Amino acid sequence: MIVLGPVPVPVQAPPLMKIFPFILAALAALSLFPATAQKEEGAQKKAAPKAAPKAEAPVKTVDGGAVEKKFIGKWAPNPEAMMKEIQKGLADDPSAALALPFIEAMMKNMAVSVQKGEVTIHAMGDKQTATYKITKVDKAANKLTMQITDDEGVGEGSATIEENKDGSKKLILEKDGDKFILDDITESEFEKRKNAAGQAPIFPGLE
Repeated sequence: MIVLGPVPVPVQAPPLMKIFPFILAALAALSLFPATAQKEEGAQKKAAPKAAPKAEAPVKTVDGGAVEKKFIGKWAPNPEAMMKEIQKGLADDPSAALALPFIEAMMKNMAVSVQKGEVTIHAMGDKQTATYKITKVDKAANKLTMQITDDEGVGEGSATIEENKDGSKKLILEKDGDKFILDDITESEFEKRKNAAGQAPIFPGLE
């Protein structure tokens, strides 16, 4: 409770959309969430005119081969690894720590589907899809360098697959120094998460 003169003013958690730009940077390393995430109902400030999506430049593509086959599948955020990445991003802004419960809640039901040429994220009661073109394959590192196209335009990113001894896989998506770290999941777990992500989100401390 902050007291301004005689009138007590309750301190409220920031609206989800106010913290969403950080979530985008930390969790959507390939810019898979377009500007719809920034729409806030009842916003006081008029949004600046949105620039038209950049035209997709011609790109020389290559066959992803066996590495792309490992990329294709169903994925979900690795909670421990992702929270470490997120906390790094919050280091310079302690007040943004208020976002952590929201982010943790979102990750519990987030699901990612990759099929050839396309990545779809299910989260926040919505789904967003981006397309990709492979520009380079590093077979030794299990890494793809890609051009990503979504509602915001065209960008560059990479996907690295780590294979564990037990047969499970980890996927690391990177862009501009941000990492999105996922574990492979079963079809049933994917459907469970996708269905949950389709419901209205419930966050700790909010009714």
